[in-house]
Amino acid sequence: MKPNCPNMPTCFFVNTMRAKMLVNNHTDYIEKYCQGSFTAWSECTRYIVKNAINFCPDFVLPDSKMTPDEVITKFDEEME
Repeated sequence: MKPNCPNMPTCFFVNTMRAKMLVNNHTDYIEKYCQGSFTAWSECTRYIVKNAINFCPDFVLPDSKMTPDEVITKFDEEME
């Protein structure tokens, strides 16, 4: 059995119905980014952001093209 991403138990994207409704290919995302190996996880923007800033806002998708700094900026803007 292949290991899963260590963030899966608490990941908004994996565990909420709202996230499942946001994207049609939710299962494909999980297979590509959450299961398999560290190589898969290391390409997941949610994994990268959580490791960098210790949390990941809900708006970040596994394939978002944002750096952790860009995520922080967007998060701060949304909180204003």
